[in-house]
Order: sequence, then structure tokens, then C-alpha cells
Amino acid sequence: MTDHGTQFTSLPRDGKESEPNEFQRYLEENGIIHIKARVKHPQSNGKLERLIFTLKYLRKYFNTWEEVVDYYNNRRMHMSLYEDRIITPAMVYEMKKLKEREVKE
Repeated sequence: MTDHGTQFTSLPRDGKESEPNEFQRYLEENGIIHIKARVKHPQSNGKLERLIFTLKYLRKYFNTWEEVVDYYNNRRMHMSLYEDRIITPAMVYEMKKLKEREVKE
């Protein structure tokens, strides 16, 4: 997730379609979906900054970034995801997928 900065997006100019920039090509080549934060909603960027801070802090306790991300997503409980229970991000993701399936059925 990023803001709408020009380093992340290519804007059409002079009535012509824009070419993908290096960032956009990297995302496409690696199958990454680019989600943009809402305009004039600094809370979104604040959440990302906190995530990055936490991941960098945890890095010293693990051998690889993959281990850090696995711990953060699958084993580290998060109090802020739901008010009434402590849950991991992976659990929230699975719950959302289930809800989406139920809505489609």
C-alpha cells in the first residue's frame, strides 16, 4: 500500500496513455497488487509506518525476513484487529475470505 505519489504511479500526459514506470513493472512481473491509500487519509500511512517499524524491530530476532513475516502474520497475536479477541493477521485474512465466499453463494 502506498500513497498516490508520482514515484508510484505514471500519469497520462498530453492526452497520451502513460507507460508503466519501473515500480509498476516490478509489481506486474512479481504478481503484486498495488493498493493505494485513500486520499487525505493519513491514518492509512500511519498504519503502514507502524508495520514497517515493527518488522524492522523484529528482524534482529530472526535469521531471515521470511521468518519475520511468518511470525508477524501467523504467530504474533494482534490486539488491534478485533476489540473482543486477540487474533493473528492470517486468521483475519482467512475469516474475510470465508465471508466473501458466503456472500457469493
